[in-house]
Amino acid sequence: MTASPVRLERRYRRLLWAFPGPYRRRHGAEIVTTLLDMAEAGHGRQSAAQALHLVACGVRQRFRLPAGRPLAVVAALLAALALGALGGAAGNRLGWQTAAPMPSGDEMRALATAAVGGSPSDVDLYPWRTAANGPVLDAGVTVAPAHSADRVRDALAAAGWRTTTFEESTGRWIVRFDEHPDIDAATGARLLTKDAWVPVQELRFRATKGGLTLSGAGMSAAADARYGVVAETRHNYTVWAGETAAVRPLTVAGFLAGAVAGWLVAAAFAYRLRRGGRSRRRVTSALVATAFAAAVVPAYLLYNDLYRIWSYDTANPNPYIVDGRAEQLPPGLAPGCVVAALVALAAALLIARRGARTESTGPEPVTGGAVSP
Repeated sequence: MTASPVRLERRYRRLLWAFPGPYRRRHGAEIVTTLLDMAEAGHGRQSAAQALHLVACGVRQRFRLPAGRPLAVVAALLAALALGALGGAAGNRLGWQTAAPMPSGDEMRALATAAVGGSPSDVDLYPWRTAANGPVLDAGVTVAPAHSADRVRDALAAAGWRTTTFEESTGRWIVRFDEHPDIDAATGARLLTKDAWVPVQELRFRATKGGLTLSGAGMSAAADARYGVVAETRHNYTVWAGETAAVRPLTVAGFLAGAVAGWLVAAAFAYRLRRGGRSRRRVTSALVATAFAAAVVPAYLLYNDLYRIWSYDTANPNPYIVDGRAEQLPPGLAPGCVVAALVALAAALLIARRGARTESTGPEPVTGGAVSP
């Protein structure tokens, strides 16, 4: 079936959106006319190969940089690296959204109090993230009654956890005494005269639930007046989500998408900057250089995180985290650099936009012709 010229023109104009705006406005009419002439000679048929060729030419045109501008190449590479790191971090966070949902603080408090007693206010929560940015939640509780192994098992089962290991043992808790001990007011006896060991009952257990892992440890010590030890039970629970198959692929995909976006933004900006006056180009180039300089610290931290994500040992039985480089920097340095980079970049874009004389001097046509069959 032969398509009408009007319908063919609409199709061709839709395909032209693959080209940059300035190029499309300068050469669009010529390209469409050429395509219509070719379609008429071919009995009005639009081949898939022809459409793919046109889109490929448009995409290639978007990636092109102004000829004879080595600084544009450097800027495009830096932009690709900067946005690639940001995209990798975003992809990693997106990947972790596919992991099992973490229990809420109220659920962890309810589990701890059901296992050892006390009230929800006795439970301290410590959320953190692993070196691979996976979520972890610690819960700690200290109460007076001695713990019961059966009560702990029942609490885990009631909360939907399947116990995989459960070990009971007797241990010792060291009591370190002061070299200048206190004197008992009633008897005059010297207290805390030397180090001593107090026997304690210990629990260690592990459980799983729907992609989550729980590792718990408990210690229960009886009162011992000889050493001034009061009866208490301490329990700690660590819950973390297992890494899914989507985390690392999405991290890589985010990095690649960010790198491509950085290059495309830099290419479009380079052509816009070329159309401005010399003084505006100098000011804009200085602002762009400032933005890149300010982005060095945030980009370094992001790449450090990406390295830790990729090298994270998922076979390790417990979650872990290493010291981040951010802790070694002055407080507020990284956020301040981000703000400075964004402000400098926004100012450069504003000046370049105002300084654009006209869009008639867009990118040169693709070598060989964009619409060659």
